[in-house]
Amino acid sequence: MKIIFNFIYLCFAFLILTLNNSEFAYGLGNVDWQLLKENKNGKEWIDMGSIKKINAEEITVLTKFFKNPKGSSDKGQLSLYVMRINCTDKTFKDTSINGIPQFGSKWQNSNDDELIDVVIEKSCYEIIN
Repeated sequence: MKIIFNFIYLCFAFLILTLNNSEFAYGLGNVDWQLLKENKNGKEWIDMGSIKKINAEEITVLTKFFKNPKGSSDKGQLSLYVMRINCTDKTFKDTSINGIPQFGSKWQNSNDDELIDVVIEKSCYEIIN
């Protein structure tokens, strides 16, 4: 049994060493975070390289939001969102939050949230121009 375990361990170590190639990891893509807005609620960034056109009206973009701490013991919270945005009617839905798919998410308005509004404006502007 110990021989089998050692063999599996050596195979796994060999694979890790063989596949540990920085060029492979670089091929996954770099992020180009641009801080869009900061207010009392937090900070909002978009990854400029992630903006993709889906069809004539819709795009998708990766965003990062830092929620400001509420109290002295709170450290704040950083979240990543993949947003699908309809540039025609200025609606959005989160298709992924912190890497977790949001199946069945509904289209919604920003409800005058200036951080969401700036993401919609900047992302739609970039894809058009």
